[in-house]
Amino acid sequence: MNLLILVTVGIGALFLQDHPLQTNFVSASSQSGQHSANTRFQWDWKNSRELSAEHSLRKAKITDKQRNAIARAIAGQLRPICLGSEPSCVISMREIKSEAELRQAVLDTRTALIDLNDDGVAEVVAQGIVNCGATGNCPFWVFRKAKLGYEVLLDGEGQTFTIQKSKTNGFHDIVLSTHGSSSSGGLVNYHYQEGVYEDAGCYSYEWTVLENNKVRELKEPLIAPCR
Repeated sequence: MNLLILVTVGIGALFLQDHPLQTNFVSASSQSGQHSANTRFQWDWKNSRELSAEHSLRKAKITDKQRNAIARAIAGQLRPICLGSEPSCVISMREIKSEAELRQAVLDTRTALIDLNDDGVAEVVAQGIVNCGATGNCPFWVFRKAKLGYEVLLDGEGQTFTIQKSKTNGFHDIVLSTHGSSSSGGLVNYHYQEGVYEDAGCYSYEWTVLENNKVRELKEPLIAPCR
């Protein structure tokens, strides 16, 4: 069976709620309930989450072999950005300029185990702090275990991620949310198709509306397709 890995670079761990990587993980269905595909987009925002800085790859309770394999996959995505011909890789206003600094960024990646296709095999979600925007919005990846290391299934960015109730081709859909302000931002809905997660729709969300020159907070976000 294949092991999938979701990754976004930064500070975090390969376990969810302080559980070890190799033995404990959360089923996406157990988090979100039913998982039949929806005909129109609905954001399960109550299940949206952002991994904390307490869950770093360096602290994950896994074997060194596992840690190194995952680290190589993350580094493979970062190296062209951080140490390529036109490097542009920043953590907290500090540029990454060496392999040693890159290694530290990789080991600070936030990660968690989630079973994306409900087959009993843990997948890994990770979020990070490399090249994040002013409001967060850090790199986000999905990796799958291959014969030689891991292959990329999703390459995006987000402040939070949501494992949706809906499924496409056996895998739960994933929504990445980016912050534009404290009350608004963007959403990208990803579906698993032909071996990778693909962009299936772009949306905006608002948590406030202006009524009679007064701002009113909403109990549910107002979602609209991107223009």
